Amino acid sequence: MSLHETRKIKLHQPENFQFDSIPDSHAWDNLHDHPTVEPVGPDTIPVIDLCDPKLIEKIGKACEGWGVFLISNHGIELKLLNQLCSQMHRLFALPADVKLKVAKADSFDGGYGGDPFSRFLPKYTWSESFTVLDSPLEHAKILWPNDFSSFCDVMEEYKTAMNRLGRRLMHAMLLSLGVSEEEINDTPFGDFSKIKTVYSLNSYPPCPEADRVLGLPPHSDTGFVTFVYDNGVSGLQILRREDDNDPKRWVTVPVVPNTFVVNVGDLMQVLTNGRFHNMVHRAIIGKTYHRMSAAYFFSPELDVKVSPLSKLIDPGVGPLYKTMTWPELQTKRSLSYGHALDAFKIDSN
Repeated sequence: MSLHETRKIKLHQPENFQFDSIPDSHAWDNLHDHPTVEPVGPDTIPVIDLCDPKLIEKIGKACEGWGVFLISNHGIELKLLNQLCSQMHRLFALPADVKLKVAKADSFDGGYGGDPFSRFLPKYTWSESFTVLDSPLEHAKILWPNDFSSFCDVMEEYKTAMNRLGRRLMHAMLLSLGVSEEEINDTPFGDFSKIKTVYSLNSYPPCPEADRVLGLPPHSDTGFVTFVYDNGVSGLQILRREDDNDPKRWVTVPVVPNTFVVNVGDLMQVLTNGRFHNMVHRAIIGKTYHRMSAAYFFSPELDVKVSPLSKLIDPGVGPLYKTMTWPELQTKRSLSYGHALDAFKIDSN
């Protein structure tokens, strides 16, 4: 790891923020590029009960109209979610020099570090993260040589529960578009061995000049679907698209106890031929409250080719996107942050 990378990670530690003012390396411009609104009236983000008899219909409407929604009655026990938050707090409370022992060697490795695309960003984020690709065991043994099992046990139980929930919800998404169970079997969702899961534990410490820093810059997730659970502290915002009555605006995601935020990713937009749209979102920082979150990503395995489902292609229009793999999309994102999908659009003219 380079000296530059070491400096960047250390600056993300709250105990190292001994500044009279925010350093230029962390001061972001254009934080108020669009107005910020509360989730009320036409900007009320859907909250969907997974036990609702109209579940399929509501999920489809939310994915087409919003690209994001909250889910309740998801079946994951509150005890496990409380344990998850407790382990996140335990992790990020470790001294900086301990966390740096499991620092990422590369941007897309598992371990401690920042956003994988941070090297393409103009500023550093006011955050730190810990990414788990397969199992946290190797890193946990370094962080807690004599007491690593409790962290690993909670993470493995969480992973099992999230995989079950993710499979259920992704099936419901396609069913809402009229794709049959038999047709779903021919998609990556029909064979879960074709789905790659990664999760990231994130810490967003408070900042006295919160309106000058960002926890995460505006972006959409490249995979199929992302689930986010937090410790009950507000900080996630989604960019509502321009409509007939209002311009683009940042909508603050409400804190609803015992719910997950579900984001539609780039590849779900491709798979549904634009019927569902990805959601641009960001994480802002509070002045006094410390937000932590767990983001669970569902993406295709590296060799899986993703293209619009034939069932969802309008014969008069054709597919909107070329066939791609997740690594190909990631590569384009590294070259054109925020515009990766544009490289795969098919010109209909």
